[in-house]
Order: sequence, then C-alpha cells, then structure tokens
Amino acid sequence: MNKDISRRGAVVTVAINRPEARNAVNQETAARLLEEFQAFDSDPDLNVAVLHGTGGNFCAGYDLKMLANQKVPLELEQDVTKDPGPMGPTRLQLSKPLIAAVSGFAVAGGLELALLADLRVVEESAVMGVFCRRFALQAALQLAEQISSFPQQCLRSDRSSAVYSCYDAPNFTQAMQYEFDHGRPVIQAEAVRGAVRFTAGAGRGGTFS
Repeated sequence: MNKDISRRGAVVTVAINRPEARNAVNQETAARLLEEFQAFDSDPDLNVAVLHGTGGNFCAGYDLKMLANQKVPLELEQDVTKDPGPMGPTRLQLSKPLIAAVSGFAVAGGLELALLADLRVVEESAVMGVFCRRFALQAALQLAEQISSFPQQCLRSDRSSAVYSCYDAPNFTQAMQYEFDHGRPVIQAEAVRGAVRFTAGAGRGGTFS
C-alpha cells in the first residue's frame, strides 16, 4: 500500500492503493493498515477515520496470487489476541468511528474490512459478498446442490462461527478465538489449493465449475 493517508481537521482518510490487484491485501498492506488504524485510535487529535480503495474498487480480499505462490506453508498464530489476522486491522476494537467508502468490489476479506467500519457509504454499483460461497439459483434443490459443491470445511466452519458460536462466546475475544480455531484447519486444507485454482482461472466471472 503506497502512502495514501490524508488528514483534514479531525478526520483521517486511509486509502488501499493496489489498483492493479483490485486492492487485494497482501502481507505488507495488511501490516500498513493495522499500523494506520492503531495510530488513528491513539491520536487524540483525530475523531473519525474513512477507509476507501483507489482505482474504482474497495478491496478484492486477500491476495490469492501471493497465497498461491508462497514457497513455505502458511503459518498462523493460534491465539487471536497475539496476531492481527490476515487482513490487518479487522480484529481491532476501535474506540472511535470508522466509515468505509465502498465502490466496486468489496468481497471476501474486503467485505471483512467493510464490516469493521461503523458506517458504510456504498455506491449503487458496488458488489459485496464472498465469492467462494456465492450462488444465484432460486430453486431450493438447485440451491442445495450448489451448496453441496462448495468447499465443505470452509462452509461449515463459517456457519458454526457466524450462527452458533455467538450464543456461547461471552465476549469478543472468545468469539474471535472460536472463529480462528475452527477456521485454521480450513485454511490449511482448502484455502491454498483454492487460491491456486483461482489464479489459474477457476471461478472467474461467476462460474462454479
């Protein structure tokens, strides 16, 4: 992420600036975003932050090309209190308001960044979602068949974390830890293989094959 931080009075604007990759977040960008939002939260002269993407897109998620081309296995810290997470700041509990200005694609980890914000200003043409779990068919049987064809460990982990763990986790940290504990095996089992298929052209244009 290039130096795209600007201040106007008590407002700071942070831009994700990787337009050549639809602002997909790599490790360097994740670290910079974390750094900038930690600085915002601790600066008494700043009241509100705005996050946006340059070049017409908000964020296309984590950089799958980087993930697919990693020379060493992906290692993730098991304790969510010790690691900021792959997207950078999305585990932060900011003490001041954040606004996401969303245009173009805000998908996968990009949607995660948008959801970090307290408010979202969204263009009518923006596309928000998680493409590796997407569907467009209306009939229930067709829908069931499509869901059955998705990466099942990933889908079931998301379902468990989002729907059921919230009733059992007494606080934010434990909910995040639950999500990570159930998501880490999925990343190891499915994410890298899926990233390799995506960079080879699979799933482009909304196809499921």
